[in-house]
Amino acid sequence: MSAIPYKEVFNHLVHKDKSYKQAPSDQDWNLAKVMCEKLKLFYSVTEMFLGVKYPTANLFFPKICEIRMLLQECLISPYVEIKAMTTNMIGKFDQYWSLIHHGLAIATILDPRFKMKLIEYYFPKIYGDDSPQEVERIRKLTYELVREYKSYDVKETQSSFNNSNFGIDIDDGDPLASFDLFVSTTSTVDTYKSELDYYLEENVLPRTGDFDILAWWKANGLKYPTLQRVVKDILAIPVSTVASKSAFSTGGRHVTPHRNRLHPDTLEALICVQDWLWDEKLGAHSNKEKHLAKFEVIKDDEAGPSFVDFDI
Repeated sequence: MSAIPYKEVFNHLVHKDKSYKQAPSDQDWNLAKVMCEKLKLFYSVTEMFLGVKYPTANLFFPKICEIRMLLQECLISPYVEIKAMTTNMIGKFDQYWSLIHHGLAIATILDPRFKMKLIEYYFPKIYGDDSPQEVERIRKLTYELVREYKSYDVKETQSSFNNSNFGIDIDDGDPLASFDLFVSTTSTVDTYKSELDYYLEENVLPRTGDFDILAWWKANGLKYPTLQRVVKDILAIPVSTVASKSAFSTGGRHVTPHRNRLHPDTLEALICVQDWLWDEKLGAHSNKEKHLAKFEVIKDDEAGPSFVDFDI
């Protein structure tokens, strides 16, 4: 907990405690207050990157941009301490930014609430006069990626087409069935480019807190089939390895050389209890009933210990 609300306590402590020699000055308190305000963004981003809720990749880019803008703001801070810290931080940040911002930007473009609009909003604030070139670079990378997926689809379909019986035997009831197959296999790259163009030309969706991007792409897969394939790969990209490392280390914390004969249901219960405790700590009580309904008490006549009376 921050000590700032207890500022007056520290001032009185100088008179109450002989071992307390000097209270923080007003400048120290102001510096602490400013630093706490700046660190709020880092705290919220860190919570997201820890992977507790496993967000999709489209949510990372706005946070990364906000951090970049905050660092630029801190570089002109009147506090020498903040400027010195920021100088070290921004050098490391730029190394990661150069590696990841292209992929995260493409994930953002595939979010129907943002598309290119979010790129065009943030890049002028980050790059200044160089923003048009950077925006165009992201646009070209997106088209190249989608074109690569489309070429793979065409090769796969062409292979299937060559191995099929192209003729009237495809469907005796429809003499033009082979024509439909011919049209699907002779689609050019330019036709696919139009698919991305149509997507970008549509208006962005309103930003709502309960928007489910996976459900949206599932419903619009017939309209944008190749984009849907790109989405499946891009949105699954994690921004950090913390979540995967934590998942692998969880088993080692529960199954040890001295406790290696736990029933699978008991082990599952232990891990679920750990997740519930994290949810409770984070204030997420809504999912607890759903998880409780999933894992029922194991009856005594079933193999292994029960959910309740297992021995740790």
